[in-house]
Amino acid sequence: MKILVVAAHRDDEIIGIGGTICKHIKNGDEINICVVTRGFEPEWSNEYNEIKDKEQKEIDEFLGIKDRIKLELPSAKLNTIPHGELNQKISEIVDKVQPDILYTHFEHDIHYDHTMIFRACMVATRPPKHIMLLCFETLSETEWNNKAFKPNIWNDITGCIDKKIEAFKIYESEVREPPHPRSEEGIRTQARMRGMEACMDYAEAFMLIRDFW
Repeated sequence: MKILVVAAHRDDEIIGIGGTICKHIKNGDEINICVVTRGFEPEWSNEYNEIKDKEQKEIDEFLGIKDRIKLELPSAKLNTIPHGELNQKISEIVDKVQPDILYTHFEHDIHYDHTMIFRACMVATRPPKHIMLLCFETLSETEWNNKAFKPNIWNDITGCIDKKIEAFKIYESEVREPPHPRSEEGIRTQARMRGMEACMDYAEAFMLIRDFW
C-alpha cells in the first residue's frame, strides 16, 4: 500500500503516528511524508532550520521513509495564504503520490495550521478519488483545545512503541521534561492509555473520516 502523511510541522509525523509509520514499514508499505510548513526569520533562525533539516534526514534513514516532500509554506501563517492555493498544493501532492491511505491532523487541534491542513486534505481526497482519510492526535495540540478527539480506530503499536520514542528523540529540540506531554514519558503514557481502551499494551488512535468499500 501507498501511505501519505500530511503534517503541518517537522516533528508532527512522529509525535502523531510514529508507531503506525513503523508498523506500515514493517508490513512492506510505502511511506511518503509531506511537511507543509517551514519556519522563517525572524521567528525561526537559519540555524534552527538547519538543525531541523538534519533531524528529518536522520528520521527518514532511521525509519526507512521513502520520500519526504517539503512545501515550505510559512509556519503559523497558513491563514495568510488563500485557501484555494493551499487546497491546490495539497491536491498536487495527493495526485503525485496516489495514496491508498492519507493520515493528517484533527480538525480541532489548537494550532490553526492543523485545522487548515485538515480541510485541504478533505478537498484533496474527495470523490471520485477513493482514499481512506484518517485523523491522528498530536500531543499538546489536540488535548489542549476544547473540542474532543473521539477515536474510532485503534492501531496496536506494541511492537513499535520503543522505535517511535527513539525516533522522537532524534528531534532533540522538541523533547521536553515530564510532566510535559512532549516527553518520552508523555508519548509512552498516551500510547498506554489508547492501548488500554482497546485491550492492547500500546496503541495509536485515529478518527476515520472517509473510506470506501
